[in-house]
Amino acid sequence: MKFKRVSMFYYSPTHTTQKIVYEIAAGIGIDPQKVIENNLTYPEYASSLIAVEPEDLVIIGAPVYAGRIASQALQRFADFKFAGQPAVLVAVYGNRNYDDALIDLREYALAAGLRPIAAGAFVGEHSYSTKAFPVGRGRPDIDDKQAARDFGRKIYEKVQSLSTKLAWPELKVPGVFPLPERRLIPPSFAETVHERCIQCGHCQEICPTGAVYFKKGYQTHPDLCTICCACLKECPRHARVIDSEHLQKFREMLASTCATRRQPEIFI
Repeated sequence: MKFKRVSMFYYSPTHTTQKIVYEIAAGIGIDPQKVIENNLTYPEYASSLIAVEPEDLVIIGAPVYAGRIASQALQRFADFKFAGQPAVLVAVYGNRNYDDALIDLREYALAAGLRPIAAGAFVGEHSYSTKAFPVGRGRPDIDDKQAARDFGRKIYEKVQSLSTKLAWPELKVPGVFPLPERRLIPPSFAETVHERCIQCGHCQEICPTGAVYFKKGYQTHPDLCTICCACLKECPRHARVIDSEHLQKFREMLASTCATRRQPEIFI
């Protein structure tokens, strides 16, 4: 089977999924001008979308939250319908476990009209990781990126080996199906330490849900915050914090129980 372009769709508040998807596309080896980027991370994503064409290879990437694909990512992916294009599913998790995330992506892809042909679970720095409590610190690193490129090459070889859509085998990935209920995360949200804040506005610019607003300093809509921690990681003055006893205990637990390096897993 031949394809003319690679269309990437990803949701990546802390950029780890974005990095992996880029490397996979690079490994596929197509002309960079024929790699189409659809970044669904920010609220205004709809204004910059590029339509998928019939002979595209589609890559769908998103982070894992509590063993499932981030709900916000699935909500944004649900805006798109496809016409049988081959799809690569990519889940990026914080060195704990990806649990049922690839099942999540597979079921979305099938419902949206895609034909999953490959899937990968890659490791990125955990959203809750800090210098004091590192979890997957600095990942994806050079080895992860090389693994993503190698995955891209294998995807290219598989696509070339496919003849007709009727002959495509079912993609099997780990996880529980039917999908169980999502695990509830105790409510928390990012806040501003106003004494440190220089009011640069970066937290508002990068918030994927529009939760940050300005009113006598930068504030947060608690019901919109998904605890993605993008603002914590990128604030130049470390003025964004999450004051949650539950999150701190969970962060400490992750640092102690998830220190062993996990490797990418691919299914093709």
